[in-house]
Amino acid sequence: MRTAHRRVLLALAAAFAILLSACGTATRPAAAPSDTADSSGGAITVLAAASLTEALTDIGRDFEAKNPGHSVTFSFGSSATLATQIVQGAPADVFAA
Repeated sequence: MRTAHRRVLLALAAAFAILLSACGTATRPAAAPSDTADSSGGAITVLAAASLTEALTDIGRDFEAKNPGHSVTFSFGSSATLATQIVQGAPADVFAA
């Protein structure tokens, strides 16, 4: 794999990891001691450019493995089409164009 290509994938992986971590508890109040055993997961919906399919699928798989109870659902396609779907109300936690 070329060095430039590897750098782009690494940058995308880092950006995706940051976005996924931001989907966590930022809007949820701090857990009370009795809530710490709660392992309820969450679903993250990612709409992404088709060219990112391989990289994001790998990142999503790693995220799910490290965060039991959480799942990542992907929808890949044309960035313009996905953006239009979001404007029209399609649910998305992450948009990667």
